[in-house]
Amino acid sequence: MNQKIDNLIPIAFRAVEDKLATNGQVSRQYNGYIASFGASVVQSGMMAALVFNHREESRSEQDRKALMDAIFEVIKSLEEHQVVEHSLLDFYRNKLTDKRRLKLNIMDAAAAIKLVIRTFKLVEESTVSTNSN
Repeated sequence: MNQKIDNLIPIAFRAVEDKLATNGQVSRQYNGYIASFGASVVQSGMMAALVFNHREESRSEQDRKALMDAIFEVIKSLEEHQVVEHSLLDFYRNKLTDKRRLKLNIMDAAAAIKLVIRTFKLVEESTVSTNSN
């Protein structure tokens, strides 16, 4: 495993617990969302993938934005300076330099979240509701 991803796993655990898990359970939908995120980035680009996943209102069973919030929590831990943006989408849009590094960091954060989600009990949407943090 990539050492960077390995180092992100403890941060990803906190992010999943804060943003996606309820009583040690995560909706099975988030496993699908995170699995398709990387493919979405490759196919459409980072900006398009973030815009698609950032929408709060969608016909999805679970809010995809909560997943983006979890990834953002991991990204903020990698930044040397204070992050003033309130969403991963805004942070990516406002980043004027080194977008390549940021994209790699987002993909590493997503990989760490993907590994962490699979350690939780995955349940159907109707049996768990996400945290409202």
